[in-house]
Amino acid sequence: MTVLVTGGLGYIGSRLIREIPDHPAFSGEEIRIMDNFRQPRFHALWDLPSYADYDFVEGDIRDAEDRAEALEGVDTVFHLAAITNAPETFDIPEKTWEVNHEAAVDLFKDAREADVDEFVNAVTCSVYGTTEEKIEEGFDCEPESPYGEAKLAAEQEMFELYDGEVGLTGLRLGTVYGWTTGMRFDTVVDKFALLAAMGEPLTVYEGAEDQQRPYLHVQDSVRSMLFAAENLGDGEPYNVVGQNGRLQDVVDAIVNHFPNVEIGYTEAEQLNQLSYIVSDGKIRSEGFETCYTLDQGVEELADKFRAFV
Repeated sequence: MTVLVTGGLGYIGSRLIREIPDHPAFSGEEIRIMDNFRQPRFHALWDLPSYADYDFVEGDIRDAEDRAEALEGVDTVFHLAAITNAPETFDIPEKTWEVNHEAAVDLFKDAREADVDEFVNAVTCSVYGTTEEKIEEGFDCEPESPYGEAKLAAEQEMFELYDGEVGLTGLRLGTVYGWTTGMRFDTVVDKFALLAAMGEPLTVYEGAEDQQRPYLHVQDSVRSMLFAAENLGDGEPYNVVGQNGRLQDVVDAIVNHFPNVEIGYTEAEQLNQLSYIVSDGKIRSEGFETCYTLDQGVEELADKFRAFV
C-alpha cells in the first residue's frame, strides 16, 4: 500500500517523509510525495533514505486530476499542503480559502471515494484566536487571519462528513519550530535564531516578554502525526503542544546558544496581542507525549549555524 504526504516538501512534510520509513506501522509501504513547488524546495528531495520506496506527484490539491493521481492505491493520507504564512494570507484571502478550505475538503472527499483508511489533517492552534483562558478543544474558535479561518472551516466540514468509514484526525499544532530540510523562517523561534546567527539584533516590544504562546518542536509535530494515524482517527480535534512558553523564554534560549546576540527593547505604538495557553491533555490521555523543549530546538538550530556562532 501507499502513504500520501501532501505538501511533502514543506517545512513539516520534509521531515515527515524521512521519518515514515522507520515507523513500524508503515514498514515497506511506498511513500508518495505530492507538492506543487509553490515554494521551490527541490532540495527537500535530496538524501531521502535509500532503503525506502518513494514516488513523487507534482500537482496541486485544487486540481481534481492531480488529487486522483496522488490518491491511487493510498491507505493513509497526511494532509499538510496549505498556504501557511498567516500574515501573507491577508494579501491573498481568496487563494487561501481555495487552498486551505475548499481543496482540503475536496481531498478528504476524494480520499473517502478512494477507500483510504486514515486521514490525518494538519490544522493549527491559530483557529482559537487570542484569549486569556486556557484553551481546550471545545473552546469557541475565533481565528484572526484568513489562514486560521480557512483551516478551521476545512476541519469543521471534514468532521461533519466523518462517518467512521475513514479514520479522521485533526491535529491543532502549536507554533512549530526547529530544523528541517524544508526550513522556513517566518515564525519567531526560527527567525530569531537566523537573525542571531547573522549578527543581527533582536527587537522585542516592551510588554510582550511575558506573553505566552503554544510552541511545538517540528519533530514532535511529526511524531504526533504518526501517532494519530496509528491510534486515533475518531473524527475529533487534538491540540498538540510541546510547551506554553513566554516570548522571554524564546529570547533566553536564543541568548543561551547565541551568546553574542544583541537584544533591543522598544515601545510598540500599539500592542494588541493577548497571551493564550493551550492544553494538550486530550492527546496525552491517549498516550502521546512530546519530547522537545524550546532550548533543545534552539540548540539544534545553533548547531546548523555553527560556522557563524
